[in-house]
Amino acid sequence: MTSVPPPSQPPASLHTHPEVPAGVVPAPRPPVADDDARGPAAGLGAVPAWAPLAAMIAAFIVATLAYLVIAAGIEAGGGNVSTGGPPGLVISATLVQDVALIVAALFFASIWARGLTPASFGLTRVAIGPAAGWTALAFVAFWVLTAIYISLVGQPDQQELTRDLREEESLSALIGYGVLLAFVAPLAEEVFFRGFVFGVLREKIGVAWGAVATGLVFGIVHVAGSPIETVGVLIILGTLLCVLYVKTGSLLPCIALHAINNAISFAATKSLPWTAGVAIVLASTGAAVAIAAAVTNRPALFSRP
Repeated sequence: MTSVPPPSQPPASLHTHPEVPAGVVPAPRPPVADDDARGPAAGLGAVPAWAPLAAMIAAFIVATLAYLVIAAGIEAGGGNVSTGGPPGLVISATLVQDVALIVAALFFASIWARGLTPASFGLTRVAIGPAAGWTALAFVAFWVLTAIYISLVGQPDQQELTRDLREEESLSALIGYGVLLAFVAPLAEEVFFRGFVFGVLREKIGVAWGAVATGLVFGIVHVAGSPIETVGVLIILGTLLCVLYVKTGSLLPCIALHAINNAISFAATKSLPWTAGVAIVLASTGAAVAIAAAVTNRPALFSRP
């Protein structure tokens, strides 16, 4: 409904096709594609609300099977996985999970949506100035809201992954953790949670409730190995990333903020010098955004009749 009523119109027969001579029936106008009219979540409105949950379960099943297969290989080679296994097991299984999330999102979306493009999942170009401003504002809001949250519930204990990372001394393992946390995770999780989950839920329950629901899901899926207080922090982050997506119309700022946050956490956990921390933030964020920006050039992801 428009806020200003349209002006009164003369009869349709006088103006509908003024360029066509009398007595000639004009060709019908082509229908407007939904993807051209609905913004960054175009095409996902046809996906049922339960599909993101089904996709997430499918991805986690694949990751669990991968973990068991890799663990069995380690055990067969004389290794021990009774205490969680070596870093290679955790990194490999988590990498499979991240890839499975993207594949599941594409597969389940393609079942119902037609003409999927990178823009359907929010992978669109965005002006650097406004994007940087909204990203900085979202990051400040995250820190402020997290500080308020911690003042209410107390400082949460460390996550299991944080403890493992703090105790890890192998350079190869640290590189693997760094690439996984600050590069792969921001790409995979933003495409799945903001691009797919939020892209579907915003069409079903609205932007505000969709953002809150996506934030809740984002926090809850990290509950394994995390204190319950930490889940609250992740819910805040997940919700704010949805807001950032809405304000910028693109997933690129969300990927950047996610990478910056994870890179800072990685550097702080290992107590790295600030110069090394800045280098990790710039390298991981730049690489993640560059990969995502390159994908925006693809004309289509799937072709359906």
